[in-house]
Amino acid sequence: MPERTGDLWWLFSRQTVCVTQKQSVFNGAVLMQKRNFRHIPVITDDGKIAGIFSVQDIVDSLALVLGHETESKKIIESLDIPVHRIMALHPIVVEKGDGLIDVVKKLIAHNVGALPVVDEKGVVQGIITLRDVVGLLGTGSEPLGVQVSEIMTRKVTTIGPDATMADAVKFMSDMRIRRLPVVSENGNVLGMISNKDMLRLVSRLPAGESPFGEKISQHMTKEVITADPEDDVRLLASRMVIFNIGGLVINGADSQIAGLVTERDLVKRLAEVRSVDFLVDSMKFELELQN
Repeated sequence: MPERTGDLWWLFSRQTVCVTQKQSVFNGAVLMQKRNFRHIPVITDDGKIAGIFSVQDIVDSLALVLGHETESKKIIESLDIPVHRIMALHPIVVEKGDGLIDVVKKLIAHNVGALPVVDEKGVVQGIITLRDVVGLLGTGSEPLGVQVSEIMTRKVTTIGPDATMADAVKFMSDMRIRRLPVVSENGNVLGMISNKDMLRLVSRLPAGESPFGEKISQHMTKEVITADPEDDVRLLASRMVIFNIGGLVINGADSQIAGLVTERDLVKRLAEVRSVDFLVDSMKFELELQN
């Protein structure tokens, strides 16, 4: 394997964007929306890792206060709490000298979507995410010999277009999911709602009336990217990279949903049905190209 698999320095995002423990959840949400982040490291005053703050944490906070008619002002007030109140403590981290196999094993074993990269003193240097790993998988040109049907989630949670965005928030929080296909009464796919859509709505709150009482049909992404069960997993990863999305609907018969595959499914399930070594070796093309 290329030497680059033994050192993360070339791979992780050297973002300097962090939040302190005292910053508000609302301001953190707006920052995430502007920078298109799903995870932000939380640091102490001297730059050391204290926790990690995710979109899912914000969705969970919204779920506690949202009703169909909850006023915008009350939602903002509920989010005007310090980040340390809702962040994940003792985050799993990696160091610059760790290898790609270490990263993949930690992502899978701890079921997390991001790993802050720290130096020997615990000072945050950057972050590596599931999207970075999927990006490597999606760049290669050779088929992996694994069909989408082998890794997809078959029991898919969906929602109807007439439900409200507040309903979607509570659904996502209760079910611990990050995206919801929107389907008609006969099961046809109409669109997709993700937890990042919730960030966009949060950023609109200061303008006045809360958008969370509005129907999902007003906010869903209507052009849903799909794949077929027989497709090679490499193609699926490639579509995630090209369209900058974290999940694809898998087509079934008569416009029904056969399954769903997320970035987490792609990494975790591929390692399960093959092996971690297979997963890392699948990134070899891009690694050698950069080397």
